[in-house]
Amino acid sequence: MRSFGFKFVERLPAEIEPLVGRALRERLPVEVGLYFGEPRALELLVERLPGSGLPVAVHLDHRRLSIVDLETREAQLRGQLALAARLGAAYVITHLSPYPMTPRTERQGEMLDRLYAGVRFAAAVCAEHSLGLHIENTYHDLTFYRRFFAGVLAAGIEGVGVCFDLGHAKVWSTEGLGDWLGFLSELPDHGRRLHFHLHANRGLSDEHLSFVTAERLGITGADGFTGNIDYYEALGEIAKRFPTASKVFEVPAGEAEANLDLVRERLAAIGVLKDGVAA
Repeated sequence: MRSFGFKFVERLPAEIEPLVGRALRERLPVEVGLYFGEPRALELLVERLPGSGLPVAVHLDHRRLSIVDLETREAQLRGQLALAARLGAAYVITHLSPYPMTPRTERQGEMLDRLYAGVRFAAAVCAEHSLGLHIENTYHDLTFYRRFFAGVLAAGIEGVGVCFDLGHAKVWSTEGLGDWLGFLSELPDHGRRLHFHLHANRGLSDEHLSFVTAERLGITGADGFTGNIDYYEALGEIAKRFPTASKVFEVPAGEAEANLDLVRERLAAIGVLKDGVAA
């Protein structure tokens, strides 16, 4: 099973159908973002993914179903979880909040208590649908996520893993990639599952650039986030450290296949991948 795959959203069936077909042929992990509810796209996905044997993850509509205040949207949550189960997902992904939360020191305890209540509720409802829950890093730095997941572990909240978004970490945290990978490396020892979102950006906003575009723009070299390695070496490090975790590219559908082919070629050239699998 190859560990690099595709993310697509349920819209424009003509764009996602080739990606679904390739994922099925090559046994690639896939992630479905439930953001638009386009009926023909959903029909295609429900038809082809269940029973396929592919690793499937579903990204909830985080604009409505982030952890903060999630208890007030239980009916919407259960609706998307039921669809995730129909798609054959093993787990779902969401954000802690659809907007940045306060960094003020005196409010951190209250904010974390609110988030722990939300994640406990979400994990329990997910478990009713035989689904795990992954929390994606967004607007906060690594110190915040270390504290948050330490609290999850201390509270014994089961079934909660991490979705690490490479582009988000570059834009919204001050720590480097090495610091993030060190944190992520600790989580499997606590039985926590990992998932990765991979894409490029210039560090100013969450652009979701393919590596094809990143090469054209000349932004795949080492920078303040990756340290002394370039982006292909960074992807290679992720592949080597986390060989069994699903790693999906969040890039435009029209560039997704070329992006996958380019990354495989570059990683093979530096000795990281052989036939799409970490060497």
